[in-house]
Amino acid sequence: MALTDLVQGALSGKDCYLYYNSGTYASPTWVEIKRARNITFNLGSDLNDVEFHGSNNGSQIVGYSRCNGSFEYVRKAGGQAGDSVYAFLYNAMMDAEFVDICCLDGEVTSGSHKGWRVCVYLGQFAQTANGGDAVVESIPFGRADAYDQATGAEIEVTEYTGAA
Repeated sequence: MALTDLVQGALSGKDCYLYYNSGTYASPTWVEIKRARNITFNLGSDLNDVEFHGSNNGSQIVGYSRCNGSFEYVRKAGGQAGDSVYAFLYNAMMDAEFVDICCLDGEVTSGSHKGWRVCVYLGQFAQTANGGDAVVESIPFGRADAYDQATGAEIEVTEYTGAA
């Protein structure tokens, strides 16, 4: 018997959608990164190690707020030639261009799904070397120092809801 007063949460590996924006920030056109998996998102203050003179113990203090993470991408055989999403990600990394990404607990076309949105730089891709076979690449990212061209306002990490 189903419980009628409860709703199910997201299912790991099934209800996590990662997108990049191919439009403008004000009018996004979201492209799903369908072959992404193991998405991590870290947000909050750094904890920095400190040592005190005359003490045998170190401690941690709160540092600047950080936003970074990573995801794995299973690229198609043939690399950039056969995988337009991989080609976009790879070129953004190589050209040091930031990417507007969002991660939701459902499809972006539904206004009921929630997650986060942030402009990021992609770090060095960590990949295996086994020929032209499909491989898993680990792609780190960190928040980009991005600003609205018209207003000069800093683009922050935001909670994001899918748009119907």
